[in-house]
Amino acid sequence: AVGVHIEVFHRAPTPEGERVTAYAEVTKSEGRRIEFRIEAKDGVEEIGSGTHGRMVIDLAKFAEQLKTKLR
Repeated sequence: AVGVHIEVFHRAPTPEGERVTAYAEVTKSEGRRIEFRIEAKDGVEEIGSGTHGRMVIDLAKFAEQLKTKLR
């Protein structure tokens, strides 16, 4: 799958060296498209959130399409 969309909201800073934990949840799966809700937290609060979309692809077809961009 390849990424087709990302939206990120930075909500709070985290001191250097502190642990950050990220969570992802599939919110929708329709055909070849998958959508996720993303959340990041440090030990105190939510520091970021967002959404991410991916598309399941035919890798061979994708590779052929990329060849047209090579010089």
